[in-house]
Amino acid sequence: MIAQDAGTIEQEAAALEHEEVLVAEEPVAEEPSAEDGLLQDLAELQDRHLRLAAEFENYRKRTRRELAEMRRRSQADLVAGLLDVLDDLTRVAHAAPPAPDATVQSLMDGVGLVEAKMRKALGDAGLMRIEAAGQPFDPNLHEALATRPTTDPSEDDIICNVIVDGYTFDEILVRPARVQVAKYGPPSSPPEEEAVEGDDA
Repeated sequence: MIAQDAGTIEQEAAALEHEEVLVAEEPVAEEPSAEDGLLQDLAELQDRHLRLAAEFENYRKRTRRELAEMRRRSQADLVAGLLDVLDDLTRVAHAAPPAPDATVQSLMDGVGLVEAKMRKALGDAGLMRIEAAGQPFDPNLHEALATRPTTDPSEDDIICNVIVDGYTFDEILVRPARVQVAKYGPPSSPPEEEAVEGDDA
């Protein structure tokens, strides 16, 4: 009986060896490769680059708008300062015929007052006249339209006449002064008379 049970056990064991045992395989989580990590970093950097580019473009447009607005405001301030001068000129242009006792001198005095008012308004805005007469010629501030010869070496390259005034606006050259410049040249001596040999007889 025991021998029969042992034989049965051996047969069952042999049969189990030939049977395929199916085991459900659990999915193995794959570790991310180095390439996947680099691709993810690249995607993040591209996204960051696009965001920065968009922010910079918005900043550039906003700055451009602000500069344009500042320019318009500064021009409006300058025009506002000249309105009083324009009013004075309008009154002169459309004034009634002068009184019989009005003189040319009184008219010139009125025009002079308007000119002074305009110079003050422009000066308050930052306009300055270039002082050129008697100054050494500077090509950064002056434009030579003519020269005048001089025999005094100390006057060489000195501005002797201002033809048109020059101006700067907040240290920016608006128009160079157009000037005449003295140029030194040694005085020309008269030619010496050559003695002519001749007979006294």
